[in-house]
Amino acid sequence: MRIRIEGTHAELANAIRQIRAVLPVGSVSTLLETGRPYTWRVFINTAPDRSTRGRWVT
Repeated sequence: MRIRIEGTHAELANAIRQIRAVLPVGSVSTLLETGRPYTWRVFINTAPDRSTRGRWVT
């Protein structure tokens, strides 16, 4: 699953921390500008359930 998050640096860090606590995270993209001041966008790719032998679903 791909999750898009927008916010300030502090909001992104907090959201990523909370998502990592619940879901297995495969990768986090670099910060992308949104055109608004002090607001960034990041994409998080979550891994499948750990019981599926680690296969990724795209």
